[in-house]
Amino acid sequence: MKRHLLLIALLSCSALSPAHAVDERYRDYEPRPGLAGEAAVTGAPAPSSLMLLWPESFRMLQPQTALHVGVETGGAKVKAAVEALAILVNDENPLTCISFDALKSLYTDENPSWGDAGSGSAAAAPVTPLAREAKAGESDFFAEAVMGGAPFAAGVRRIARYSDMLDEIAVTPGGIGYAPAGYRGDGVKALQLSDGGTCAPPSAAAAYRAAYPLARFVYLEGEASETGLAFFDYVLSQEGQRDAVIAGFYALPFTFANEERKALGLD
Repeated sequence: MKRHLLLIALLSCSALSPAHAVDERYRDYEPRPGLAGEAAVTGAPAPSSLMLLWPESFRMLQPQTALHVGVETGGAKVKAAVEALAILVNDENPLTCISFDALKSLYTDENPSWGDAGSGSAAAAPVTPLAREAKAGESDFFAEAVMGGAPFAAGVRRIARYSDMLDEIAVTPGGIGYAPAGYRGDGVKALQLSDGGTCAPPSAAAAYRAAYPLARFVYLEGEASETGLAFFDYVLSQEGQRDAVIAGFYALPFTFANEERKALGLD
């Protein structure tokens, strides 16, 4: 019931794409009868949506376990999913691709111009850059990768949730923001992104090939105890990877998952 409510909460506050399928070679998680115990786990980086959904889903299957989330363990570090941030604009914006440099300018300049981003026909519309308000202890992939430590301009509007950001962009002709690539919404479109080379879309294929420059692995760190290993087993299962897709991430390519499972002694 709790997991059901959590899924409803995730789905009601965002439009998530179910189109990205999980590789059929991922096996279903097999609950371990009588498993009881505690384990500390954390995200490295820490995606808050996954650190809600994965532990709760695991506890539904292994109710006698307790996971202490967000506790640094110094334990095993495991690739668990792929995060790709999509750069989003109003769907009437003629821009189709943006460079890293232009994107950074829109978020650091006090009076940014669409002309600076290469969209001359939208230059008359004021730029309204939106940024997500990261929670305490949560990494900000956009700030790290795009801003490189530079502060946001005073005019950048902070939004609490990605779903609210999509809603705002949909009604703001000059709006620009970002969200996990699995998020979709009416009235917005994702731009292709360039780090100085070819423009690439925020697709799973481009993220897996490292062609899309705003993509990275999501890592988990946890104790290699019986409970900790069972949790990793869940995350690297068909159900765990579906959770990742529900939360707006891409499933970990099976080749990497297979390597992680062998390193952990799960197979």
